[in-house]
Amino acid sequence: MNKRLLIILILLATLGWSCEEVLDETIEFENTDLLVVEGVLTNRRVAQKIKLTHPYASQNQPEIPATGAVVIIADSDQNFTLLRERPRGSGEYFTDSLRAVFGKAYALIIRYKGKEYRAFDAAPPGQLLPPLKYEQVEVDGQQKFKITFEDSGVNPNYINYHIDWSGTQECVGQPEECRAKLVYYDLKNIDVQKIYAPEKEEFYFPAQSMVIRRRYSISPAYQEFLRSFLSETEWRGGVFDIQKDQVPTNLSEGAVGFFAVTTVVTDTTLIE
Repeated sequence: MNKRLLIILILLATLGWSCEEVLDETIEFENTDLLVVEGVLTNRRVAQKIKLTHPYASQNQPEIPATGAVVIIADSDQNFTLLRERPRGSGEYFTDSLRAVFGKAYALIIRYKGKEYRAFDAAPPGQLLPPLKYEQVEVDGQQKFKITFEDSGVNPNYINYHIDWSGTQECVGQPEECRAKLVYYDLKNIDVQKIYAPEKEEFYFPAQSMVIRRRYSISPAYQEFLRSFLSETEWRGGVFDIQKDQVPTNLSEGAVGFFAVTTVVTDTTLIE
């Protein structure tokens, strides 16, 4: 037998043949009343939102809204705000125009199906944004731009980048197709899982794009939640994956998710 062929056969026997196998078993999903809470209060005077859902009922199914709850936000000055579900049945609860103030503590109170859930957080101070860093690159023969992400400031934070090129000649579709959102997390932690996380695909955009940056301050509890959440999502798949675990929460009574209060600093840059 040809020596080279023999080596290949030995390798195939060692590694096993690559094949696909149909799984006929039905995956069972447990029906649960577990409450999932998503809410971030900011210092922007807007209608603040708290979203309540239940876990997915089965694979590829939409989330289940937790509708009909009583949702209240209270501050350390004993001001109480009742949120309204809009639209009814959506599981999304809104305040009227409200601004979370630095120096105050806030409580979220949820009454739902005979239980009361509570969470507490306070906004750390905001930090000024450094000048936006970006570079020009050639992509498929065209001049494009990309954001240069880097840590900045002295306290944990994350920055949302809203990029809009809907007013340029490069926008050939609907305006909403010419907008993008990028997030950069700067948690000020030395985490090997973050350092060796899978690489993200580069995002490019044309000249005359408008970039709106919003930097969110992070409390210590919110920092720990985000670190654990990223370890289970964005940072997973690298060389140093950690064992899966429950993401921490500041909700009582067995609810999951997080209620955060943050100070937002905003700036706008036109890419020329």
